[in-house]
Amino acid sequence: MQSGKLCSNMDLWLGNLKRSWIKQGLDLKIGAPPDQVIADGKPSSTATLLGSDYPGVKPRLLVEEGAQVRAGEPILCDRARPRIVATAPVSGTLTAINRGAKRSLISCQITAQDGMDGIEFEFPVVLNRDAVRSMMLQSGLWTTLRKRPFGYIPDPEKNPRALLVTAIDTQPLAPNPVVVITEYSEEFSIGLKALCKLVDAPLYLCQSAHQSFQIDESLPVERVTFEGEHPAGLPGVHIHRLCPIGFDGAEAWHIDYQNVISLGCLIKTGKPWYQRVVSLAGTAVKNPRLLKLPLGALITEVTEGELLDEPKRVISGSVFSGHLATGLQVSLAALHYQITVTPESDYHNRSPLIALPDLDTVSPPGILAVPFLRALLVGDVEQARDLGALELVEEDVALLSYTCSSGTDYGSLLRRMLDQIDREDLSIRQ
Repeated sequence: MQSGKLCSNMDLWLGNLKRSWIKQGLDLKIGAPPDQVIADGKPSSTATLLGSDYPGVKPRLLVEEGAQVRAGEPILCDRARPRIVATAPVSGTLTAINRGAKRSLISCQITAQDGMDGIEFEFPVVLNRDAVRSMMLQSGLWTTLRKRPFGYIPDPEKNPRALLVTAIDTQPLAPNPVVVITEYSEEFSIGLKALCKLVDAPLYLCQSAHQSFQIDESLPVERVTFEGEHPAGLPGVHIHRLCPIGFDGAEAWHIDYQNVISLGCLIKTGKPWYQRVVSLAGTAVKNPRLLKLPLGALITEVTEGELLDEPKRVISGSVFSGHLATGLQVSLAALHYQITVTPESDYHNRSPLIALPDLDTVSPPGILAVPFLRALLVGDVEQARDLGALELVEEDVALLSYTCSSGTDYGSLLRRMLDQIDREDLSIRQ
């Protein structure tokens, strides 16, 4: 599939810039937007690695409970692909390893300790494909890449048909990516340059049609703007527009803008960026704003003194696709850049926003909502695959789950079906 192959009646080429309008979507108003100025958040006593942050990985722990670890030290690896490792985001003591059913990994908790230096990774003399892959694998940054189909962490031995950098976020109350990129412009540019070396495939920089930022125009990067309500900022939408997933086994990879900054920081300093810019917002938040927080921060510590005194729902991520910050999942997920807090009454008393016949207005582009959801409900794997399941992951159908009057969690049904397609090797049509 060649770069720029698609140019539908909703797409327009403007010189070297391609603009894409997304008709479907929903602009959900849930309180005042966060102040788009980055402030330092509270330090967190504990950093957590969530098992759910590593899709497609069968984890093998490399350190025992009670061991001291340094920031950047591998904590776990993939049993099938041991070069893929997850590393400690802080230096300290591995105080808890929490497991669930069939000993699946729920989380690893590291109690931070001052005075312990993190690992400094060796800077490559020449930035080429092998050097960038090696640095990302050793530092744990390879786990920030995702692939379609399936949404797993990609195999480092493979190559994608395209690599997409997501620099737009249309989720309610999300940070403005341009604010963060501008704050870390040098690191973003260095990371983007490294990604150009990572793959022999088109590299798309996906951004908002209404905002822009400077990059090195000499880089072989194709900038594409997207306009519309959520889900216009999701990678699944961008992949559908730019490099649709077919039945030939080809993959598309994507990475978000904050992890591009982390890669640039790794190359610049020898250490990844162990913080992220996160919005703390929602109708139950006193002062909605952007905070710079440690990776895997405890949400209870971040929100202490920040919330209204009433029953509330605290979510890691957005109201559409985040998870409740409770129990062993009370930490910020690795790819979540939001902490959303809403009154409990908002959830229990809300009525369905959109009736079933209108679900096409909030479905992912190219997806016929009713037949696709019916295929998910009855477990018709081939029908769901043929209707576009290979381009989707849970976040792509989260808006359907949110608006459907049935209250069905279509994300979990989709995940079950994707895992079956992968397990039975049904992604390539015979």
